[in-house]
Amino acid sequence: MGDRPGKSGLTVEEFIANDLYGVSLQAKNAIAALPPEYVAGQIRASEDWLEHRLGTFFGIQRVASAPAERKLDPSTYDVVIPALNYPADMWTDERWGYIKTDYVPVWDVTQFFFAFPGNFREIYNAAKWIQIDHKFGHINIVPTDGAAVLATFNAWVMSVLAGGRSLPRSLFIDYTAGLDPTTLRSQHADLLEVLKLHTFMGMCGTLATIRANGVGSCSVSLDGLSQSESFVQGQYGPYSAAYTIAKEREKELLDTWRGTQLGVGPLVVC
Repeated sequence: MGDRPGKSGLTVEEFIANDLYGVSLQAKNAIAALPPEYVAGQIRASEDWLEHRLGTFFGIQRVASAPAERKLDPSTYDVVIPALNYPADMWTDERWGYIKTDYVPVWDVTQFFFAFPGNFREIYNAAKWIQIDHKFGHINIVPTDGAAVLATFNAWVMSVLAGGRSLPRSLFIDYTAGLDPTTLRSQHADLLEVLKLHTFMGMCGTLATIRANGVGSCSVSLDGLSQSESFVQGQYGPYSAAYTIAKEREKELLDTWRGTQLGVGPLVVC
């Protein structure tokens, strides 16, 4: 287990070998002495944490909207989400047809349709209407079909704008999203650094406890009737300063990465 790379492609050997502003250098020998399985487990935990924190995947995942309700086998998909209940103002002004997906970056939309009653699903299974900002997960719905379909769609939109609420207001979108290891290394080296920093921080408590056996100093009186103990200085003993540096750097990188996820505003061409 310790020799196999994680979802991000980061291996135990690579993690130990890298120096991060002296953080890993200070603890390199101590980390190398730990069981590889333990270090690998910390890498996996950091990968999961970063995926949840940023709404992405390490590896390309297939995301499906409510497959069970559509009589599809959920096990054929990696992630299952509910159908999207779009806002009432989705079809007005600059918000027209604008959606943001739960996961980024988006590689491809494999299915898209409105949850209309009757046979509208067949008419509006219109993945080609989707215009994707792949990096930021922004989707614009731009109808591009023939006049008959557009006329029907326009009539439905007008009924919604007029206050009609008899139709289900749901969208089904199936797509693929995530960062494959090659893309992670070539375009998102900052996230790979965050992964290493977070893995190190997750190990600081263990490293400090092993180094001092949980105790920094111990004294016993001559008569043996009293004793005192003091625990390692700082929350993580000799690794406290390194932990603080890693935490500050991690925050800086995450703030920058999340800030870029705002992307550009939706552009609607009328």
